[in-house]
Amino acid sequence: MRLPAARLLVGLVLFVLVGWAAGALWTVIVGSTDLEAVHDVAGERSAGLTAAARVVTWAGSAFVLVPLALACCLVLVRAGLRREAFAVAVSLAGGMLISDLVKLLVSRSRPPVAHLQAVTGSSFPSGHATQASAFWFSLVLALRAARVAPLFSRVAGGLALMLVLAVALSRVYLGVQSTADVLAGVLLGAGWAGLVARSMREATVK
Repeated sequence: MRLPAARLLVGLVLFVLVGWAAGALWTVIVGSTDLEAVHDVAGERSAGLTAAARVVTWAGSAFVLVPLALACCLVLVRAGLRREAFAVAVSLAGGMLISDLVKLLVSRSRPPVAHLQAVTGSSFPSGHATQASAFWFSLVLALRAARVAPLFSRVAGGLALMLVLAVALSRVYLGVQSTADVLAGVLLGAGWAGLVARSMREATVK
């Protein structure tokens, strides 16, 4: 099995560059305009919403996603879906790497509101949103490649989308990222998962 390593490496570099450019342009042109939404959300905090956000945000945490991805990959391999398992693993690993590198390059400060979760590093893009988007969407794409029932695939896709959006909203609610940070994370993660799935599909055809 020849893996499309060169294509994925080039794609990874391009995603980092695009993320860097987007972050730099947003910081220079738009500035802190999107932080108004963070302040508005912070003014509507409640004990119940805070508890829910702290739970939901774990669906984008590497501490949860890495062992979950390992378990999913093991199931896929046992089912004879090695390419799909590889795609899920590369999607999450690449999403994490893209997020970390873009954060270093952009170095955007965290929103100036009370943070309801301990965080380190810069704000753009949201690591949780990037990782959640890369993993959950790659899992849906793996199910589609495995030719599961169309209804099941659509339901899984809808659930993945809702979960990713919930993670993104939780980061804004907790005050650790702005709307631009989470939007960039969702787009970078989804785009990377799509590229990995397409590369694996084309490698299979060849």
